[in-house]
Amino acid sequence: VVTADLQSCGKGRIGNTWLATRDMLPVSMLIKAPDNAHDLTVICAVAVCRAIERLSGIKAGIKWTNDIICSERKVCGILCESTLKSSCNGAIYNNVICGMGLNVNQDEDFFEKSGLVNAASLYTLTGNKYDKMLAAEYIVDELTRLIDEDFSTVINEYSQRCVTLGKTVKLVQNNTETTAFAKAIAPDGCLICENENGEFTVNSGLVRVRGVGGEYV
Repeated sequence: VVTADLQSCGKGRIGNTWLATRDMLPVSMLIKAPDNAHDLTVICAVAVCRAIERLSGIKAGIKWTNDIICSERKVCGILCESTLKSSCNGAIYNNVICGMGLNVNQDEDFFEKSGLVNAASLYTLTGNKYDKMLAAEYIVDELTRLIDEDFSTVINEYSQRCVTLGKTVKLVQNNTETTAFAKAIAPDGCLICENENGEFTVNSGLVRVRGVGGEYV
């Protein structure tokens, strides 16, 4: 597990930059050769939601696939990337780095100046300052527990927390944008959608839902 007091080159999904300050928590975990590597984004999302609720009491939800939402504003992003490593006996192991950036103690002025109108921190939502290391401890604790749980149980909680479901969404895939209705989460964590052409499954790309300003984000 690695945390930092300040991160100068944060990385988000689809090549985006993650803006990090001393008031937020960047934390990464190296998970060696997990059996459930493809499930880790879902597991991390549920773990962060549980940790936020333990720390602050705020109800946390998930915008598919890996944004954590509190009071309709983004408080955390998650990125899981795999790396391949060879051993001396020729076996190939798929290690996974799970990176999470949690907005903990930034004030409202930070988000306004950064143009992040759909983002928030635990501080802006509650008025309370929080111990970043305690937040990291809770995230690691919850993630460690969830890795050993049956994945169907984790998917069930993910679905219950998913704020994308039941809404009209905009899908961006291969530079093409389409509109659909988000129906359910598949057993493998994919998003099941429906439009005029019927039901289909989304396993990658960008999914936008309406944010606090009424725009799709």
